[in-house]
Amino acid sequence: MLENWLQGVREALHHLRLTLRSMRSMFLRQARFFLVLLLGYLLQVCVMPYLKLGSITPSILLACTAVITVGYGRLRALWAGAFYGILTETFLASVPMLNLMAYPVVALLCSVPCADKSASRLQYERSIGKAGRNSSPLLRTVTCAFLNALCIEVVNLVYAYLRGAALTPTAVGRAAVCILSTAALTALVMIPLRRLLGFRKPEPKAEQELRFGKPMDYQG
Repeated sequence: MLENWLQGVREALHHLRLTLRSMRSMFLRQARFFLVLLLGYLLQVCVMPYLKLGSITPSILLACTAVITVGYGRLRALWAGAFYGILTETFLASVPMLNLMAYPVVALLCSVPCADKSASRLQYERSIGKAGRNSSPLLRTVTCAFLNALCIEVVNLVYAYLRGAALTPTAVGRAAVCILSTAALTALVMIPLRRLLGFRKPEPKAEQELRFGKPMDYQG
């Protein structure tokens, strides 16, 4: 009787330790997420003005959004876009309400092709003979930043055109330089940011196949 009671106490303590460890891991994960958000904004306003390419400032906000999109998924991408949209609208507003609306919408749209595929999606792809794997997170991060910058610059150009400004080659060229410089900046900062967020190195193809199994070869 006493032995059964002690066994039950040990099991309860074991479950309690597991629960506390899980809560600690979740808290650290969220703390890192908000730390990267805040760090991105501080770098954008305090450091990036001194790293201009001529008169063009690459956006580390979009670089952080891309890292979060690939690391955390679509919901956190929306959060990051909303956070940066609110801050830029409050402190760096140039066109009323434009940043507030553009950042979260663009972040959510660009997360669709760049975020990790769901487990059910991967299983479906494997069931129809496809690879059933996520592509390299580093490649997806740079792609996501490029798409974010592209969408933001298109929105700015369209808005300027609707307000009567001419779409000169100079304006288009500035937008192209901003897009490419933001993608290049993302390539430089994404690995340190991923390490800060606690993500491991990309998993080799052989290890993915070992965990998930090789895709089935259907012959018909």
